[in-house]
Amino acid sequence: MKKIVASLSFIVALRFFGLFLVMPLLSVYAAGLEGSNSFLIGLAVGGYAFSQLLFQLPFGVLSDKIGRKSLVAIGLLIFAVGSVVCAVATDAYMLVIGRFLQGAGAISSVVTAMIADFTTEEKRSKAMAMMGGAIAMSFAAAILVGPYIGGHYGVDKLFVITALLSLAALFYLLFFIPEPPRIHHAYEGEAPRFIELITDANLRKMYVNMFLHGFLLTVAFMIIPLELTTKFGWAKNELYMVYLPALFFGFVFMVVAAIMGEKYNKIKQIFVASIFINTVSFFLFGLASSSAVFVVASILFFIGFNMLEPLLQSTVSKYAKASQRGAALGLFTTSQYLGVFLGGAIGGAILHFMDLKSLSLVLTFVSFLWLIYMLKMQNPIKAGFLYLDIPMLDEKQIAGLKEIKGIIDAYINKTENVLVVKYQKEVVSEEYLKGFLKYSEPDKEG
Repeated sequence: MKKIVASLSFIVALRFFGLFLVMPLLSVYAAGLEGSNSFLIGLAVGGYAFSQLLFQLPFGVLSDKIGRKSLVAIGLLIFAVGSVVCAVATDAYMLVIGRFLQGAGAISSVVTAMIADFTTEEKRSKAMAMMGGAIAMSFAAAILVGPYIGGHYGVDKLFVITALLSLAALFYLLFFIPEPPRIHHAYEGEAPRFIELITDANLRKMYVNMFLHGFLLTVAFMIIPLELTTKFGWAKNELYMVYLPALFFGFVFMVVAAIMGEKYNKIKQIFVASIFINTVSFFLFGLASSSAVFVVASILFFIGFNMLEPLLQSTVSKYAKASQRGAALGLFTTSQYLGVFLGGAIGGAILHFMDLKSLSLVLTFVSFLWLIYMLKMQNPIKAGFLYLDIPMLDEKQIAGLKEIKGIIDAYINKTENVLVVKYQKEVVSEEYLKGFLKYSEPDKEG
């Protein structure tokens, strides 16, 4: 399964590389188009997120019902079309339309659910961390390459590259990625209700977390290039000098965070540390009277951002039930893109009427509230997993699993004909579950 996970991570990385490629210069590019103003710049930076938040949940829910691969293919094609529109845009309005089209290819939650489908529960966190790491590396590569290509050859060329990368990802998906296994809820006729995705306290915290993560990222990408080029007089092709050290330190802290979070189950601690660092960075943005202080603030922001990147999807996958995975990740990703869209729109509106210092005070306050909220987060339960061949079971007993205390989830992998039971080791034992299900050990002879 490692090959499939790596391949899906590669597809996600290609798509995000295309998105991130234009981000370092997008606000500057939008400012130079006909009809541009601060609000339209904000829409251009975060506009793709508006259509993402409209389509992410429908894509996720549909993928649970009709399959994931076809929806990913459609999403990549739409994203390519939107990239072409951005490349040929002659005014700010056309650029915003193109960005909205880019966002309509809402495949993030579906690809994440595909990875979850292909992996066992025990290995899922590592798989999600691999995808998060791929996204972080694509982010690093894109914001190093983007300023150079965009500064020398034009930002429109970046959108052309983005379209080509999306088509390359589509080709790879169609010819090298198999269909994922079919997952069914184990309790016949009693699939988990959608409302549970809203009422679950752990999942709700993750939605808020992802919303603010996307909100603050978009605002940072709007103000960093604008301030460096207008206030401090940097050229567009010099921006790599802030992004390079920011990404180096961000990558180092990302690796440490992934190890501490997944191996030692210190996810809450990593989340709190990341948010605290972001709070400090936004406070410094407002105080910066020199480019040196501004660069330090930028580095701190990317450290905080990258610390969360490999842990976000894996944490949601720990909380969500298997049969709701696409929908849960759809809501999760919708929250992110709602944050991205509002970050661009609200950030642009504030800058239109106020200055950076006022905006930084608002962001510092928002980030501080986020920190307080996440102090109540609980680390995910370390669960046990039981994999049992369906032919060796008394299938009438499967429905009774819901009555057993300590059962977190139970689902049937129809493709492999296996029942998967996720349970709390401290509450119920593997031997008890096998006895309850009247499990017959397979004949190992021959």
